[in-house]
Amino acid sequence: MKWAELLGKAVAVLGVGLFLLSLFRLDGAGVGAGLVVLLYGVGLALLAGVYGELKAVRALLEREVEKG
Repeated sequence: MKWAELLGKAVAVLGVGLFLLSLFRLDGAGVGAGLVVLLYGVGLALLAGVYGELKAVRALLEREVEKG
């Protein structure tokens, strides 16, 4: 799930960019939208990381069951 983590980080960076652009150039008009996009990206990256860890744990448990 490396691509999902990368996508999440890219969305978070986009959110930071939107936040800063709104704060300095648009007089705060899109600060909320920037924060929402930032949090969505962080959540996506975290979810991808958790999913990857769960897949690793599942593979480990399957190997343990096969051993007996």
